[in-house]
Amino acid sequence: MAQLLLFASAREAAGRSRDTISGATVADVLAVARGRFGPSFESVLSSCTIWLNGEECELHSPVSESDEVAVLPPVSGGAKALSEMTLDEVRAQRGALQTEEDSVSFVRRVVQGRLDIARDEIRRRASGEAPQQDVTDGITRVFANERGSGSTRPPRDTEIAADHQMMRDLEKMCDSIGFGALRDLDDAELDACVQKLADFESVVSARRKALFSEIDALSTELVRRYRTSTSSVDALLDESR
Repeated sequence: MAQLLLFASAREAAGRSRDTISGATVADVLAVARGRFGPSFESVLSSCTIWLNGEECELHSPVSESDEVAVLPPVSGGAKALSEMTLDEVRAQRGALQTEEDSVSFVRRVVQGRLDIARDEIRRRASGEAPQQDVTDGITRVFANERGSGSTRPPRDTEIAADHQMMRDLEKMCDSIGFGALRDLDDAELDACVQKLADFESVVSARRKALFSEIDALSTELVRRYRTSTSSVDALLDESR
């Protein structure tokens, strides 16, 4: 059965962040989800982008048991066409998406760091090395000192919200899998911990990739308007500095 991953308003409408659903195609999976989660979810779904294993997909795309189907609502909450948006609306949505991307990229760095720590514990046990000083307690503090999105875009001064939903989800999951006491886990529990962290990293990376696509579309629209107006490109892009 495929893993259905739900974000933002889709998650709120369904009452959960993920589910396991059978289906031969993406359309089949979404049809089951509509019936399972009801009218509120169906309403949200109409404005969502659907991704399969981190790539935007067609509804007829085949699905296997190991696949992930992600439901990604517009960050700003609307499905308004770019051509219908005012210049201020395009700028505002682009800024909101960039802020969200900063937060998602931060969470991605945190989960990747924790995944490295868990994998290093597996390596240590296999090699017979003596335990070193525990480093898990300080990883959030280390990442909290970083700024910017971690992408190839120019860095921006940002404040990452500690109560971002993905960060809360990560902390809750880490508590449930015993990440804070890795050396107390047996080998099977440690393997399960690594798998959960890897799955979470895949979810966050898919969301980040979707955000990049939306930001690029808005940037392209701003450039298009520059080319068809007397405004300067600096004026059109000014809010993102």
